[in-house]
Amino acid sequence: MQAPILTTPAPNAQKLEVLRQHFPQAIEIDAQGRIRINAAALQMALDPANPAGVQVEEDGFELRWVGKREAYHSAFVPVQKIVEPRPEQSKNWDTTGNLLIKGDNIDALRLLRQSYFGKVKLIYIDPPYNTQSDAFIYRDDFSAKQAQVLEQLGYAKDNIDYIKNIYGARTHSGWLSFMYPRLLLAKDLLRDDGVIFISIDDNEQAQLKLLCDEVFGQENFVSTIAWKKRSSPDARDTVGSIHDWILCYVRKDEHIKAAIGKMPLNAERVDSYINPDNDPRGVWASVDMTGMTGRATKDQYFTVALPSGRALQPPKGRSWGLAEKTFIELKADNRIWFGQTGDNVPRVKKFLSESDGQVVPSFWDMTEGGSNDEAKKEVNELMGQADVFETPKPTRLIQRMLSIATKKDDAAIVLDFFAGTGTTGHAVLAQNAADGGNRQFILVQIPQSIDPKKKKEAHTFVTETLGKPEATIFEITAERIRRAGAKLEAELASKAEALKVAQGELLPIPAQEVPTLDTGFRVYELVDDPDALILQKPLQDATQEDLVALQTSIAMPQPAQLPRVLHNLLLAEQLPLSTVLHSVKPDHLYQAADVLLIVKPVPLAELADILRTLQASTTPAVYLTVYAPWIDDDNFMLGIKTLAESLGYSEDKLRLRG
Repeated sequence: MQAPILTTPAPNAQKLEVLRQHFPQAIEIDAQGRIRINAAALQMALDPANPAGVQVEEDGFELRWVGKREAYHSAFVPVQKIVEPRPEQSKNWDTTGNLLIKGDNIDALRLLRQSYFGKVKLIYIDPPYNTQSDAFIYRDDFSAKQAQVLEQLGYAKDNIDYIKNIYGARTHSGWLSFMYPRLLLAKDLLRDDGVIFISIDDNEQAQLKLLCDEVFGQENFVSTIAWKKRSSPDARDTVGSIHDWILCYVRKDEHIKAAIGKMPLNAERVDSYINPDNDPRGVWASVDMTGMTGRATKDQYFTVALPSGRALQPPKGRSWGLAEKTFIELKADNRIWFGQTGDNVPRVKKFLSESDGQVVPSFWDMTEGGSNDEAKKEVNELMGQADVFETPKPTRLIQRMLSIATKKDDAAIVLDFFAGTGTTGHAVLAQNAADGGNRQFILVQIPQSIDPKKKKEAHTFVTETLGKPEATIFEITAERIRRAGAKLEAELASKAEALKVAQGELLPIPAQEVPTLDTGFRVYELVDDPDALILQKPLQDATQEDLVALQTSIAMPQPAQLPRVLHNLLLAEQLPLSTVLHSVKPDHLYQAADVLLIVKPVPLAELADILRTLQASTTPAVYLTVYAPWIDDDNFMLGIKTLAESLGYSEDKLRLRG
C-alpha cells in the first residue's frame, strides 16, 4: 500500500534539510524516533571558541496559553478530508477561476496549502469575535490521538483535560487555540508581497495583535486601522463602540511597497483640483515648494525672480524643496504657480492625471468604508428579503482593501476563509467590473445550520425561496455571489448599450462586445474519503477488512469516482483547483496544465503516440502522473518508466500517486 495522494509537508521541512546539509552533528533521533536539535553541538559548530555554549534565557516576552503547542501542531496534522467537485452547484465551471469551498476552514486551509503555498496576494477574514452573542460553530474536534500528542509534548493529564474543555469555549485560551493554526496556515499561503487584513473588536483585539506579531512577525505589522461602522453608539452602553479594528500585516516587510499601495483619491481631494490658468493638461493642485534645512544642499538656496518683479529668498529657517536646476526646468514647463497676481511664494503644480493616489490613513469613516447598516441593506436588497444575515461587512470596505493591495492586471488571488454572506467575493467581482481587473477569489464557508426559530426569515429564504433541503449559511453565500454576479453583468451590458446609443448606433449591442467579467465559481465540498481512494491508512494500521475493502474498490473503479480522483490529483500536483481538465482519452488520460494524468492503463504503443503528439503541441505534457490504484496491468507499470525515459522524461517527471 503506497502513500496517500495528499501528503502535507512539515512546516519547517526545508529548514531542517538545510540543518542536515550544513550541521549534521546537530541532528539527533531519540529512542521514539523523534527529531531533536542538539543546541550545544550547533553552538560548537558556529562558535567553537565560546566555552559557555548556548545560553538559555529563563524569562522572555511572549504570548502564552495552555494548549498553545497542541494548537500549533494541529495546523500541520495530515489532511483528513478530500475535495468533492460539485459542478451542479457551480456557475461557469469550465471557465471560471473563482472557488467556493464548503467545509470547515481548518481542513480547507490544510488542503489549499498543497496548491496555493505562497500564491495568495490578499487575505481578508472576519473571524468570530468571541463575544457572548457569538454562536461559536467552529468547534474543532479533540480526539484521542491529540491527547496522545499532548502527552508526547510533555503535558500533564490535568492540562490535557483543561485543553479538551476549552475547545470551542468562550475563553481567551480557547479562542487563541482556534485562531493560531488557521493563521499559521494562512501565512504559508501568502505571496512575498501578500497582505492580510483581519477584522476584530475590542474583545480579542489585544490578544489577536500579540498572536499576529508572533505568527507574521512584529516587523511585518503595518497598522491597526479603526473603521467607523455605525453613526451613533448603542444607548444601552456606558461607552458605546462605533468602530471595529482591522489589523494589517504583510508577508515580508521588504516587499511592503508592493504589498500596500496608495488608495484612490477621495471625492474631497478630487474636488480640490482646479485649473485657474487653463492648463491644457487639466486640473491640478499646488504643493509647498519649501523644504527642511537639515537635509538641504547648497543648490537649494537660490533667489527666485517672481513674475511681479520681486526677488524672493527661501523663508527664514527653510530651504527650497528643489535644486535650482530642477526649479528652472519646472518653470519652463509651466509647473510652477506664483498665484493669480504672480507675486506669491512659488508652489509646484501636481496634475490630477498624474496622481498615484493618496497615503492610506489609519482611520476609515463610513463615507469611505461603508457601514453596518449599508452592508445589511446591500445584502437584503440583493436577496429581496430582510434579515437574511445579521452582521455582513459592506462591499465598499473590502473594495478599499482591494484597491490598496491589488492591481487590476495582477491576476491576484484573494482569500476569505470566514466567507459569511460572501462579501469578499462580491467585492472582488465589483472591483473587477469597475477597473477591468482579473482578480480571483477563494471563499471558504462552513455549512452552518440556520435556526428556524431564531433566524426565521433566513431559514425561510433558504428552504422556500431557494428550495434547499438544508438551511445553512453556505447556501446564502453561494446565492449572494450568483445574484451579485448577475447584477454586475446586467450593469456592464447596460453601460455598453448606453455607449452604443451615445455613439449613434441604435442597433442592439452584440453579446461578444459586452465587457467580460468572470462571475462564475467552482464549488468544492470537503468530505471524508468514502472509498479510501485518496486517503489510505498506513499498512501497519490496516485490518484485514480494510485490505479487502480497498482491494474491491481498486479492482472495480466506478465512473462516479473519477471526478473526485482527478480533482484531488490537482492538489497532489500542486495545481490550482480551477485548472481545466482536458480529456485526452476518456476515462484513461487527462491533461491538467502541463501534467498528463494517467488514471487507467492504455497500450504502451498508443501512449507513446499520444505523448509524441502532446510534445509537439503548444501545450506539451511536461510531467506524467500515474494513479496507481486503478492500474491493474503489471506490464504497463513495468513499461511506463522505460517508455518515459525513451521520450526524454527524466525520473523526476514521472510520478506515482495513490
